[in-house]
Amino acid sequence: MDAVTIERWISVIEDNDFITDKDKRIENLINLWKFSSCLESDSAISDDGLLNLATQTNASVTFKDMCLRSTPKSNYINNIFNAITPVLNTSELAYYVELYEQKNNYTATSLLHLEEEIISAIQGKLITYNQVKKIIRLNAKAGLYTNTTIKNCTRTDINTTLKQAEKTATDSQEKWLVLVLDRLVSQCDSFYISDDILHLPFETNYDKLFLFDFYKGEVTELSTGL
Repeated sequence: MDAVTIERWISVIEDNDFITDKDKRIENLINLWKFSSCLESDSAISDDGLLNLATQTNASVTFKDMCLRSTPKSNYINNIFNAITPVLNTSELAYYVELYEQKNNYTATSLLHLEEEIISAIQGKLITYNQVKKIIRLNAKAGLYTNTTIKNCTRTDINTTLKQAEKTATDSQEKWLVLVLDRLVSQCDSFYISDDILHLPFETNYDKLFLFDFYKGEVTELSTGL
């Protein structure tokens, strides 16, 4: 769906004096537009706000914010430093690691690749670096310093949000729940999505469950059916 149509719908909401929750309605519409575009390029939104895809029609999509305000900033870069010191004997050295902006959030696999790239950068290897942009040795307390903050998104965070968002009405319409990750409110650059989130099912009465990073445009479908 094109931006012109969305702007027209937003104008209708703004100009309608009978709509009291305009900001929330507009936020949900923008979320639905971005989510559907990232999910499938040929997606369409009906006039009554239902999502239509090549494999699914008339899906009712509910959005719930996942704002990890209370979660402490994860220390994955320092964890990597602790892992590589036995390999490189760098326990007394300090490095600043500048990373490229990542298109996707971190998983166990991508963190392992990051660890391998940092080791290669310290060793001065000529390889293709997909995550490490620059590395500089510092005269500072031993450790790895970086321009990136990675925050943990846990199963507890998701289950807590699910309890707040569970639907009560039942009908034949397909219902999806989208948990929206907000890096600005959560005060981080990326999220860490662990394997137990990616591969273990969640208990929910929604037909489908997704994690959606609005800023990265990353959609992750989660398993359901406990």
